[in-house]
Amino acid sequence: MTTNKSKFKKWLKKLKPFLLTREKAYRKFSAKEYKIEQEMKKQLGENLEFFYVDGECVGIGHSDWKRRKKGKKYFPLLQNDEIESGEFHDYK
Repeated sequence: MTTNKSKFKKWLKKLKPFLLTREKAYRKFSAKEYKIEQEMKKQLGENLEFFYVDGECVGIGHSDWKRRKKGKKYFPLLQNDEIESGEFHDYK
C-alpha cells in the first residue's frame, strides 16, 4: 500500500497554523499556572504543584516525590475531589 505524499504534505501545511496557535495558547496557560504554583508556595510554605494524568489536572501535591511517601514530613497528592469536598481519603 502506498500513500500519497503530496496529499499529506498539503494536510501538514493546513494543520501547521492550528498547531502553532495551540502551542502559543499552551505557553500562556503554562505561565499562568506557574504563577499560581508560586503563589501557593508563597502563601502555604510548601513547594506544591498541579498533577496531571492523561492531560487532565487530578490534584495538587508536593513537588518533592519523597514528601509524597509516608513519613515524618508526609504531604500526599491531594485529589481534586478531596480538595473540593474537604474530605481526605487515606488510601492504603
